[in-house]
Amino acid sequence: MDPDNSPGWAAPGPDDDLPAVPAYPLRDVDDVLEVMLSLVGPERAGPPALWLVLLDAAGMMLPVVLPLVGIPLQPDPVQVRQVVVAMGDIVAHDAPGGSIAVAIVRAAGGDRGAFERTWEHALRVAGDDLGVRVSAVVAIGEHRARVLAP
Repeated sequence: MDPDNSPGWAAPGPDDDLPAVPAYPLRDVDDVLEVMLSLVGPERAGPPALWLVLLDAAGMMLPVVLPLVGIPLQPDPVQVRQVVVAMGDIVAHDAPGGSIAVAIVRAAGGDRGAFERTWEHALRVAGDDLGVRVSAVVAIGEHRARVLAP
């Protein structure tokens, strides 16, 4: 503990180098891709993952980043729906009219492979069914990245 009895929250670890939440609205999918690349960083060479961020109605990013690491090759619609419900609840409460943006990450990815298309479809279906807007889906791999869909 610090001398003033406050708990010392600063500790070494991977969360110490997270980028700051952008102070500007993410107006288009290219802005989303840029922010996602910054967030994912060296994890783009890691195991398959989804990275989700929340945007308010004006495109401002909420200070919420959810990385789901070790996702399966085939999405389970029930689990995808649970994730979209949780993110949609936060958007509805803290950013009415907002949306979620998703990065589909895998080392060999970053393009329109079967893995990325399958996950994008599952996310879109869940979002449509639940009334949660998915504003952008991007694919990030170790050596390439692209916007899949606005």
